[in-house]
Amino acid sequence: MFEVIQRKASSRLKRRNGFTATELLVSVAAGGLIMGASATGLRFTERMVSESQGKATLRQNTTNGLRLMRSEIERSMNLLITRTETLKEGEEDTDLMSNHAEVVNQCNELSGNKGFKPLFGINMVELEDPVVYGVSLSSNGRGYAILRCGVSLNMDGTYSDSQNSQQNNGDEEYQSEKFVSQILDDIGTIPCKVSDLAEDKNCPQTRNLNTVLNEIDFHFKEGKTPARTNQEPALRIQTDLNTKLVKFIDPYELDDNKDNDPYQISASYLEKTSRTKSQTTQELYFAAFARADKRVRFGYNATNSGEGQGYSGGAFFQNITSSNVRFILDGSGSMSACVAWSGEIGNTKRRFYDPQTGYYKTKRICSFTRMEALQNEMIDIIQNLPDYTKIGLAAFSTEGNRNNKNWEKSKLNLVELGPINSEVRQSAINFVLSLSNSNPKYWGGTMPWSSLDQAFADGNTDTIYFLSDGKPNFDPNNNSWNVDDYEKIAKTYEDLNATRVTNNNDSIAINSTSLGLESEWMQILSSRTSGEYIKIDDI
Repeated sequence: MFEVIQRKASSRLKRRNGFTATELLVSVAAGGLIMGASATGLRFTERMVSESQGKATLRQNTTNGLRLMRSEIERSMNLLITRTETLKEGEEDTDLMSNHAEVVNQCNELSGNKGFKPLFGINMVELEDPVVYGVSLSSNGRGYAILRCGVSLNMDGTYSDSQNSQQNNGDEEYQSEKFVSQILDDIGTIPCKVSDLAEDKNCPQTRNLNTVLNEIDFHFKEGKTPARTNQEPALRIQTDLNTKLVKFIDPYELDDNKDNDPYQISASYLEKTSRTKSQTTQELYFAAFARADKRVRFGYNATNSGEGQGYSGGAFFQNITSSNVRFILDGSGSMSACVAWSGEIGNTKRRFYDPQTGYYKTKRICSFTRMEALQNEMIDIIQNLPDYTKIGLAAFSTEGNRNNKNWEKSKLNLVELGPINSEVRQSAINFVLSLSNSNPKYWGGTMPWSSLDQAFADGNTDTIYFLSDGKPNFDPNNNSWNVDDYEKIAKTYEDLNATRVTNNNDSIAINSTSLGLESEWMQILSSRTSGEYIKIDDI
């Protein structure tokens, strides 16, 4: 399936760290089709590298590679990393080099003179050996790239090695063919002087990037790879206490003692360069969680190759094919609940929400909150929907609180996204990022009614994606919320749809997502409006 950079290798490898019978029963279908489709799209995308320029190229060239990597991580059992600290009890099976040094050496051999420094591996139920992702030199040799090293994928998302393994009737040795393929090109290089750091007066002279790559490592310390310095890749990765999270973070070491906003979002970045200087940069957002989403996700058409209709979706929103869509997002304080703890202790306390006990402060560092998971997916959606798509964005909480607000551009009418990296798309991303600003205690409660009503007042909207992680605090009349409201609310919006049709407008389908709870009222609401309902368990 993949376009091979160098050559394939064959070797007999013994099975290591096999999975239990319980693990083998876990569904391996989740994400299969999207992985196969992304692999096909990736080949098309790689051909575009030499045909386009600028920021649009940077964004387009990452789409299929990141989609493939996310899908593969999400259907994996866990990550394999290399730590600088002494392994603790229970971490032995998650160490990459002590368990799979032979595989890493093969990957380095296959990558040839481009080099291969391992970032992390992923354990797949179907495979004896892990799939390993590593850093190499970019295609033009002026930056860096991420390579995938492992067995190839079939069109249906299965591994070509899986069938071969089954045919060995339990024999512990079998023939394994691995391929190295470029997943992400044009990762930036750290300049000697950057805007958020003081100038380094001892800046070393420019070195060959091959030399730089040979000298650096990506060993994890306290859940993070090292902060990057001059001429190193503008890429830093964070994982969580359970070694399941992959999150791209700011490549620099921020000062925790700075008196600044603790909720600021920084990012690793891509960079398109000429022979002498940087032409343009693009922030790089990515996060995925092993076994975070066990649902089968269909809808991505391989023939689209990143340029087709709609967006297949992620953990929260699926099969976005409408060209006139509104996203109504829960902005309440409960969205600050932590999904994945890093295992680190910071210098200052940060406030979170616990569904059982309410708000609390802790110095423990959270890798991923519900809100940050939602933001990551919304950024991906905004960046990848077709140019002609018209969208609206609103966050709901209780009136007068900070996250009860609309994206101003779409308050009255839907807004066409336009070209990749347009001002409109960036404005939409800025709105999404603003939802994690300030103390979560001031974000507000759960009152979605005004946002839903505004969407139904727009004659152009035909689809709503609605997410909430809690029951409404009150009904639309500010009375106590109870089970009798379920049918009443659904009928209200069913009747509004009938009125829209009478006025020659399209009816609106409400696709609802409940996060961390079973929501009967959201199920009824989607059913009465010809939408779909999905439930996402806590990760």
